Amino acid sequence: MNNFQRIENKEKWLELLNKVLFKTFFHSLEWEEFLESQFKWLKFEHYLYKDEAILSLARYNFLGKEKLVSHPFCEYGGVLPLKTGISGRELKIKLFEEFQHELKIKFHPEIPKHFKEFGLKEPEGTKDTYFIEGIDKKSEQEIYSSFRKTLRHSIKKAENEKIKLEKCKNQNNLRLFYNLYLITIKKHKTIAYPFSFFKYFLNSSDTEIVLAKYEDKIIAGSIFLFYNKFVHYFLNASDYNYRNKKPTYLILWNQIKNCLQKEHKVFDLGGTGRNSQLEIFKRGWGTRKYTIFELKNFQEKRMKTSKLRNVFRFLPCFLFEKISPYFLKYKL
Repeated sequence: MNNFQRIENKEKWLELLNKVLFKTFFHSLEWEEFLESQFKWLKFEHYLYKDEAILSLARYNFLGKEKLVSHPFCEYGGVLPLKTGISGRELKIKLFEEFQHELKIKFHPEIPKHFKEFGLKEPEGTKDTYFIEGIDKKSEQEIYSSFRKTLRHSIKKAENEKIKLEKCKNQNNLRLFYNLYLITIKKHKTIAYPFSFFKYFLNSSDTEIVLAKYEDKIIAGSIFLFYNKFVHYFLNASDYNYRNKKPTYLILWNQIKNCLQKEHKVFDLGGTGRNSQLEIFKRGWGTRKYTIFELKNFQEKRMKTSKLRNVFRFLPCFLFEKISPYFLKYKL
């Protein structure tokens, strides 16, 4: 018996999406259709699992192999629950039985709560995420006191600088922020998202792009996503020449304060590789760590081990921007 029913009808899929107990910003038909318009090699498939959950998978071909991933270009994918008490062990068995291609699913930490036995352990995850919890009930002082002492010092330093924060409202400023993002990504020797992603976020009602300006120059910016009582710190870029002014600290602290005592319950600082400098930074915000669990049936070859990454930092930004979309499959 086929446990995964393919859903071809758009209206039926939207009906099921509206019934799930949890989903993220990326589990929208609009986002998936946008990705398909940007990458002709990427196609989404939708499935209903035993009237218990739904699953969105992106199918693509990489180095001659068919692959399936849920969900591309973000930390989280997952089987979205329609009810609680789902058997995670049975789901895992059925997934690998019915999808014979290489398959990877990343789970938001909220999703396992709806399984009676999730069947995943700590080693089956290469990244963690960091939550500031209870922001709907805590005061500004309670949150601030939970921060690491050195982090509070950095916030105070940023507040004493003549930095102005504003929401990005036009494509001119968006482009300046994106150029800063390209420089930042090149420095870290990884692949850049296309400018079209940033335009999508600018036009979405469920996102905010916050810019930091010093003497009328954009020196940092961050993208925040809003969904299911979560505020998700998704992406950041900053000018290395102004790092001592701590603009990212100011952006984050200001955004946290804006979300206190409102409908949001969790401030998600986003997925982070283990034993990294970014992990140390995110721990300092009084966070709780959660593993981003993965289900996969193959051994990944990660881009960070490729010598090709060393070439990126030497490319001019215009060329780096142009070639990045051709390498984005490495991010999946």
